[in-house]
Amino acid sequence: MFIIKPVKVDEATGELKLLYKKIQKTLGFVPPHFELFATIDMQSLKEFIEYNLYFSKHPKINAKILPFLRLCIAQKECRKYCIGFNTKMLILNGVNKEILNDIGSNIKELPFKMEQKILLSKVIYAIYNADKFCSDDLQELYSANFTDKDFYELLSYATNFMAKSKMIEIYMR
Repeated sequence: MFIIKPVKVDEATGELKLLYKKIQKTLGFVPPHFELFATIDMQSLKEFIEYNLYFSKHPKINAKILPFLRLCIAQKECRKYCIGFNTKMLILNGVNKEILNDIGSNIKELPFKMEQKILLSKVIYAIYNADKFCSDDLQELYSANFTDKDFYELLSYATNFMAKSKMIEIYMR
């Protein structure tokens, strides 16, 4: 699957074994790309996990929008592995596959409050239309009760995912 051999769960020892147990407890399994990242840079994977856990407790951003955000970016960036992984995760959580075929066009159909849909759509819009993003867009976020920090945090998550998904594609066979 990858051009390097990741340290698998059953091969892990010490700190890596503990990290894998933490991931298994949270997700129920260790995704192959987590094994890849742990093999290359375990500290980076730890930081990624902590960042995701931060969103699970965010006071304004619903962490359940994250896989939809990742899928939308993966579709726009043609990241085959991430499209497959996030689609599978969402289907396992009961999301209609028809909605998932083109998340960018179906944000209004997602099972979230309107405010979350506005935030998600503004992050996607900002990434792919940075030259057009303006104070009116921010005003719409403020009207949905989001702060600059809320938007920045989700935008940072999205751009970080763009980098990680590219790295996965580089290491794919």
